[in-house]
Amino acid sequence: MKRTMLMAAVALLISAGLSAQNANRTRTEQQNRSGETIQAQTQGQYQNYGQMTSEQKQIRNQERKALKNEKKMLKKQQKETKKQEAAQNRNQYMEQEKTAANNKGARTATPMKNAAKVSKGAGPGKK
Repeated sequence: MKRTMLMAAVALLISAGLSAQNANRTRTEQQNRSGETIQAQTQGQYQNYGQMTSEQKQIRNQERKALKNEKKMLKKQQKETKKQEAAQNRNQYMEQEKTAANNKGARTATPMKNAAKVSKGAGPGKK
């Protein structure tokens, strides 16, 4: 009778140990599965990290083109205004010349382009 009780106690301890091992296995398997799902989620989330999608590239290129065209138009406008200013200055100078001729000898506001070149005399040298 003692022997059967001893055997039953040993069997009970063995089965308890086995069930504890099974419980540990299932716990680690669940942890592994949850770790795998988290890893899969993060990989999916950061799959394109640092890379642009084609739509993003198209948008970026369109923005660049628009900026480039804007700069081009601004340069064109600046060039036109410079041309207009130059033409205005020419017209103003011509009118000053006309008024000088009408004033019969009155000096112009701007110096004449082709002023008479007068000799300053002979330079230093032997006489």
